[in-house]
Amino acid sequence: MKFTKKKLIIGIGLLVIVGIVGFKFSNRTQKPTGVPVTTFPVGKGDIENNIELTAPLEGTESVDVVSKLHYKVTEINVKEGDRVTKDQIIARLDTESIEKDIRELQDNIELLKIQRNEAENSTDNSYELAKAQLDDSIANKQKDYEKAVDNMNEAKRKLDNIQTLYNSGIETGENLKQAQLEYDNSKRDVDAYGAVNGQIVPTEAELQNLENIQNGTSTASMNKNIEIAERNLERKKEELLECNIKSGIDGTVTRVNSKVGRFADDTEAEKPMFVIENIDKLQMKVNVSEYDIDKIKEGQSVTISADILGDETVEGVVSRISPTGEQKTGSTERVIPILIDVIGKNDKLIAGINAKAKIHINLSKDTLYVPIECVYDNGDKTYSIYRVNSENKIEIIPVELGIENDVNIEIKGEGINVGDEIIMSPDPSTMTEGTVVMSA
Repeated sequence: MKFTKKKLIIGIGLLVIVGIVGFKFSNRTQKPTGVPVTTFPVGKGDIENNIELTAPLEGTESVDVVSKLHYKVTEINVKEGDRVTKDQIIARLDTESIEKDIRELQDNIELLKIQRNEAENSTDNSYELAKAQLDDSIANKQKDYEKAVDNMNEAKRKLDNIQTLYNSGIETGENLKQAQLEYDNSKRDVDAYGAVNGQIVPTEAELQNLENIQNGTSTASMNKNIEIAERNLERKKEELLECNIKSGIDGTVTRVNSKVGRFADDTEAEKPMFVIENIDKLQMKVNVSEYDIDKIKEGQSVTISADILGDETVEGVVSRISPTGEQKTGSTERVIPILIDVIGKNDKLIAGINAKAKIHINLSKDTLYVPIECVYDNGDKTYSIYRVNSENKIEIIPVELGIENDVNIEIKGEGINVGDEIIMSPDPSTMTEGTVVMSA
């Protein structure tokens, strides 16, 4: 059978194609095999180790203005956002009752001094005079007591009326609470008189003083009574000064929790009357894990960001590290509070908003690095990487480690080049020097 020229050419072509396919198939089946591995090339660049923490911004100085005095607030001279200076009067309390107490103490001291002088002169009518003066004092107190009782009864009537209206859904709970408070305070005023069956009785000190005069006792006890009364007078005068509520620092009023008409020592949920902060300089108080605190040093730079800043940031600095740790909420881990001062300026930042602090631990520029999973810990404080050479064989190279971040770690060693393929998570039980591998 003869082949035409056309058929001959086609036949030759087919033979060529079959030959090529066969050659490729032969080469593929002869490709060397080895331990399957995943590799990552050695990179070069900057490695930075940071710790990021979130906390609210607050003023560098803050004071809670409180008062333990049970007197009504008559003036509030500031509102939230007002700037104040140290010792500026920001509120005043009702001084009527304390001024009355001061006058009574002054009168009592004067009376005691008169009685002492009379005792020293040994006049026969000293007892009768002292008894008359005490009776007058008791009578005046009785009138004040009866007025206080009338006020209490009126407060009770008002409370009962509001309670009835509240039960009917007419009055508010706030008005009921205020009426209860007024009644409790008026009752407290009545109880302070120490009346017995509605009658004011002399105190033990007053009776003892009268007995001393009657028995002709020396003036030593009278001098002691005068001393005690004078101390009480000084204390009342100090309270009078404390009725002027003052700011403890230069700063900005950030909270006003008191109201005119409310007692100074009566604040909701034990809140202070006022909160004053120095918000010209801001800071962050963050908690660092006990596992990271050894990386933190005073003076470290911080980059501060917040939603309110958008893409902008401001500079900060670690200014203080607490000498003690505390329990982390809901964990057995301990945390250590540190203070970060905001040293950069940005008018958008305000106290009270959450911000993120990136504490810069250390930085290595233009260095070689690999993923942390590429480094093998030999267990004797030495480390190695497993490099795949051009023959697909393993070369075990000792390395020294530098700084690391969440992903990569700096490596230093002889003969390491950018782009070298390093095995991820090497396994010495199946991988030794010269082992043939196959990249996945």
